[in-house]
Amino acid sequence: MILKSISRAACGLMLAAPVMAVDPNIDPGLWETTSIVTIKSSQFSMPPRMDTRSECVTAEKITEGQAFLEQDGECTFSKKELRADGMDYVITCKGGEQGEITMNAALEFNGNAMTGRIDGTMQSPLGEMNMLVELAGRRTGSCAS
Repeated sequence: MILKSISRAACGLMLAAPVMAVDPNIDPGLWETTSIVTIKSSQFSMPPRMDTRSECVTAEKITEGQAFLEQDGECTFSKKELRADGMDYVITCKGGEQGEITMNAALEFNGNAMTGRIDGTMQSPLGEMNMLVELAGRRTGSCAS
């Protein structure tokens, strides 16, 4: 469950920040975002899991700081710093029996493309687990009317 929440949140939060006097370098349109989630521990490692999704990103969503945001209630975001060239934030997700994980995120924006990295460590019944989410997104065209 926590993997699903983090993966969705990772894809979902690219510009979720309070409205600021910042003009992020993200072009409106149809965006395809891919996340690769890797989990490792001293006892086991899971193969990387890849997820790709598409979303219409409007100028209004960008201005409001809501582009790419898909909150499912399992994760909360804090310490958001939105810049023209990217964003940094902290994400904390609840995982039931698996515990809670807090991760640091750093995203880079480049008009029609973005990249990012989210990493953190959590304690679980199976011991300490390290999670890494690598993100890449690109504008693929105009949104359907």
